[in-house]
Amino acid sequence: MKNRPLLVQLVLAFFTLFLLLLATVGVIYYQSSSVAIQTTIEQNNQNTISQSSQFVQSYIQKLEQTSTSLTQNQLVISYAKKVNPATAQQVEDLFETILKTDKDLLAVVLVTKSGQVISTDETIRMKTSSDMMNEEWYNQAIHREAMPVLTPARMGDGEGQWVVSVTQELVDSKGKNLGVLRLDIGYETLASYLDKLKLGQKGFAFIVNQEDQFVYHPKRSVYTSDKEMKAMASYIKTKDNYTKDKNAYVSQRKVAGTDWTLIGVSSLEQLQKVQGQILMVFVGTGVVALGLCLLVTWWILKRWIAPLKDLQQTMLQVGTQKLPLRASEKGSPELVDLSHQFNLMLDRIEQLMKDVREQEQLAHRYELQALSAQINPHFLYNTLDTIVWMAEFNDSKSVVEITKALAHYFRLALNQGKDLIRLADEIDHVRQYLFIQQQRYGDSLQYEIDEDPVFDDLLLPKLVLQPLVENALYHGIKEKVGGGKIVLQVEKKQDWLVISIADDGLGFQTQTKNPLKLGGVGLKNVDQRLKLYFTNGYKMVISSQKNQGSRVELRIRINEKRRG
Repeated sequence: MKNRPLLVQLVLAFFTLFLLLLATVGVIYYQSSSVAIQTTIEQNNQNTISQSSQFVQSYIQKLEQTSTSLTQNQLVISYAKKVNPATAQQVEDLFETILKTDKDLLAVVLVTKSGQVISTDETIRMKTSSDMMNEEWYNQAIHREAMPVLTPARMGDGEGQWVVSVTQELVDSKGKNLGVLRLDIGYETLASYLDKLKLGQKGFAFIVNQEDQFVYHPKRSVYTSDKEMKAMASYIKTKDNYTKDKNAYVSQRKVAGTDWTLIGVSSLEQLQKVQGQILMVFVGTGVVALGLCLLVTWWILKRWIAPLKDLQQTMLQVGTQKLPLRASEKGSPELVDLSHQFNLMLDRIEQLMKDVREQEQLAHRYELQALSAQINPHFLYNTLDTIVWMAEFNDSKSVVEITKALAHYFRLALNQGKDLIRLADEIDHVRQYLFIQQQRYGDSLQYEIDEDPVFDDLLLPKLVLQPLVENALYHGIKEKVGGGKIVLQVEKKQDWLVISIADDGLGFQTQTKNPLKLGGVGLKNVDQRLKLYFTNGYKMVISSQKNQGSRVELRIRINEKRRG
């Protein structure tokens, strides 16, 4: 700040002070609030899952007790030892009674070693004992020393419901196998409890066994969808921590007495809400800080305005009179230096005017380059915005295609450092731009390009068609219900080459508004650049009707002499 004027130093000092203060308070507030909310979410999730695991444990213990009591029931054992039709009916009645006492029990199945099957489910009764004895659940049960065995989620034998089963070997007093008892359990109680856990708006809980097989998930389609099961893998691998994408917090608790693990996934809407509030605080504080900066700056300028008036009057006189006027070099050091430099400028104006005349052609070229530079960043911003939008939806294929189109566009835009471009290549610019935008708007945007190969080699300033097409899209098609179509056409009309860009969008009343202003920088920029290059051999014609569409024509006189 050594060589800067005092005014600049003060403005920068105030701005830096307010910016540092705002950043410091914002960071502290953001960190403390985020940590507090994160801690609350973590504790709530862990407490909820711990309590839920105890509930599941009690629930399973009750079912295992039911299974154990049935395998030790003398009536059941007696039937398994020696098949008796009368005893079979009593066993079936016992099973029906047990079924009525627990709403979660869907079926009770007994498969004896001697080949008899008793079931409360008609579909199971139709199966042979040999089929049942070959199933995985049967073989698992007879290798567990008459202890209850829990199975992962599977499709039931009856009405197509997803169930888990408790299977247990039936043995005699000497420990010899008599058969296997199976209880099929529905999810009504588990679902009623687990689905009501407070884990955020998008949070949920599910259960897996030690082989990471699903025992319970609120979304039943997970059991049959490889894609959805793979999506759950990240939660299974995360224990009492946040997921890699920081969108959820995961807690895991073993269910005592089983090989089950209860996993709770908490969504972070509350944290995101706080972050949104902090952002609003940032914005509000920033507006206040900006207002203070403006007030301070206005006060300083008011104090300095008096000495500047003399210099202002001198400048006005120089603009209206051909007199050897000079500014008075007085006031603060900054004003003295400014007046001195102004006087030096007056001394050199005559020589500079001569230099300007000699370099007029070079000035036109630089002006064309400067006007072109106004468009490139604008288009790049819009295109990158489209790519980001697609990336957020994980549409990698479209991202690759649109990135290739963008690369091709800029290869054409660079044009080996030349300011002039062939009409065919300029139209190719438009083609790449419309392809990119169609990826973003889908069926809402249609386009058609009608070229005339005769004029492919016509040279014109680069980046003059794309801003017109962009203007048609954003001011004509974008807000139109159902989308619309853009047509680019090249044709010869008498002594003129006519390049037209038309749309069937919303349009506007050309009689009541300046059409060039409606297109922002883009439309005015194109008009200025073409006038600089083609001089009197060019004109822009704009026609539009509200709700009927718009048409912009670039008319270039054929064989007109161009500026280099």
